[in-house]
Amino acid sequence: MNEDNRKLNKQDTTLDDKEFNSFFDEVLHRFPAKTSKIIQKSYNQSREIAEKLLVKNQSNVEQVFENFLSRVDREKKQKSHRIIHAASLSAAIVGCSPIPFSDALLLVPIQLTMMSRLHKLFGQPWLESLGKSLSKELVVVSFGRSAVGNILKFIPAIGTVSGAVINAAVAVSITEALGWVTVKMLNDGEDIFEQAMSFRGQFAILFKTLRKAKDN
Repeated sequence: MNEDNRKLNKQDTTLDDKEFNSFFDEVLHRFPAKTSKIIQKSYNQSREIAEKLLVKNQSNVEQVFENFLSRVDREKKQKSHRIIHAASLSAAIVGCSPIPFSDALLLVPIQLTMMSRLHKLFGQPWLESLGKSLSKELVVVSFGRSAVGNILKFIPAIGTVSGAVINAAVAVSITEALGWVTVKMLNDGEDIFEQAMSFRGQFAILFKTLRKAKDN
């Protein structure tokens, strides 16, 4: 790797860290105070597990990302990727947190923050109320698959870790699918609220594709 590439990679890492720290701080302020304290208390352990999960899945889903956003220009794609990565890591950390039966609903503030930032990136107006309704609907439908993970969290020691890993993986898939579809529709000039059926359809297809890629 030459010196220019080293500098570029170092700059990207710095930008990613800055994006994540800003993103996660905003998300924590959206949570109830007690929930934020629990997440912050287990943050280091949860983040370590979350980062390992993201690294493990990165190579499997990178091609899906490239193909799905092939019509988005390089600069917008990179900026979008940073926002979605910050959201995915946040979702994974929450998925790894020891809060039984809460992580599905806690994805909503994460996804609202992500969608708001993506709309701002593309210079489009953002409707928080409609976004909340859409995000909650997609989370509830998708998270039915991981109910067993929440149940396992009630089993001492091993149950907490096992449940966290299952939920974190699904949380990341939901968040990434939501982010990528949002970027695609914004780039194509489509309104996700006026064309909600198209949005839901693309989300369902992409979510299944991501889950399949991560299982390989």
